[in-house]
Amino acid sequence: MVYGEAGSETLRYFEMASKFLPKSIWTPETIVTSFIVEKAEGSYLVDVEGRRFIDLTSQWSTNNVGNVNREILEAAIEGLKQYGFIIYSLNLHKAVFDLVTELLRIRPSNNLTRVALELSGTGAVDAAVKFAVKVKKRPHIISFLGQYHGYYTGTLGYGPESADARRYFENLYGNAAILLPYPDSYRRPEYMNCEEWGKFIIDYIEEWVLKYQAPPDRIAAILFEPIACEAGVWIPPDSFIYGLKKLAGKYGWFLIADEVMTGFGRTGKWFAIQNWNIDVDLMPLGKGISGGIFPIAAVYGSEEAMASEPVEYGTTFGGHPAGCLAAIANIRVLEKYGIVDRAARLGEKVLKKIRDWPERYEIVGDVRGKGLVIGIEFIKDKKQKTRNPESAKIVYLESIKKGVVPLMDVGDWVLRIQPPLTIEEEVLMYAIDVIEDCIKMAEKEFKKV
Repeated sequence: MVYGEAGSETLRYFEMASKFLPKSIWTPETIVTSFIVEKAEGSYLVDVEGRRFIDLTSQWSTNNVGNVNREILEAAIEGLKQYGFIIYSLNLHKAVFDLVTELLRIRPSNNLTRVALELSGTGAVDAAVKFAVKVKKRPHIISFLGQYHGYYTGTLGYGPESADARRYFENLYGNAAILLPYPDSYRRPEYMNCEEWGKFIIDYIEEWVLKYQAPPDRIAAILFEPIACEAGVWIPPDSFIYGLKKLAGKYGWFLIADEVMTGFGRTGKWFAIQNWNIDVDLMPLGKGISGGIFPIAAVYGSEEAMASEPVEYGTTFGGHPAGCLAAIANIRVLEKYGIVDRAARLGEKVLKKIRDWPERYEIVGDVRGKGLVIGIEFIKDKKQKTRNPESAKIVYLESIKKGVVPLMDVGDWVLRIQPPLTIEEEVLMYAIDVIEDCIKMAEKEFKKV
């Protein structure tokens, strides 16, 4: 199927967007990179013109169990009927305890014994940092360049996804966050292998940061993404993850694993950190926690992090009863249908299918992934690894014209595949074939230049 350019009904909505929505939501380029959704169902998005698109985004890994999962929807509706809204921080309600019990049952380690509820993933990261700083009574957090922890003015200080995202806000951050490179294994220094690259960053913390930026007793925690999805699906070497754990233990720092995007089956494990089987002290959760049906987020915490003293956190709607019941239903759906293990198997099949693309296509530098978070990096030169957002954009736009919606920000050079974990195998493989056809088209355009 080929849909081509946007139709008149779509353009009418974009004209409204240009008048009424913030410029960050609408730009002239949006007209050719998007469409107006009228309905979502399972693995598909249906637009105002009745066109049906395969959703390879699961809305930023939020709708892990498919768009509008009926079992979760019914649970949320029942929650609204039963409770309406009860504020979690003022009047505890039964649904809080039901959800906390379920989350602790599936926790990735026995070290995590408590749960704080929030409204969004960004709020959950913000809360985790508050717990760390106040309990440890130390001002600094070690974090990493390219991480995405949310767009709050506070979390931007700890998660500098890009320099532009921090523009004009730089004076708000001071030096609370000590920012270091994250070991993107594809773009590692040419004189290091992946494990050496990870170890170098760990050694840098100990040999340079602790001597010249902040002594160990002034650092509260290390905040990191086990897999840096938004940066381009960076999968760190083992030496990095195990090195962070060792440093945290040696100096008494909290280890905070941001699982907002990677949690609830995305990487073929319940939580990405289970790929390394280490304990952490705080773990923000969001996005996939309720299958996208109702806004809710949470933070796992250790006894020291959450029970040693009170820490102020939260929002009015954090821990909404309907959100709690939706999250419980989501966990049960993931278990009932074996969705987490399925994500691991299906992700392996996709990676096997596309693994040779860097050898076959001049513009593809790397493919990488774990479970159903997969990145395809576009380059201009194999040796220099020069980023190629122009070819990435062609593949993205042409895929949408053919009814397949990958995940990519305009101007990026990594195309991401993060479909619902429930996507039908034949639908996913068809979508991969469409993307490959679009890569062939972009390759021809690249060779003309």
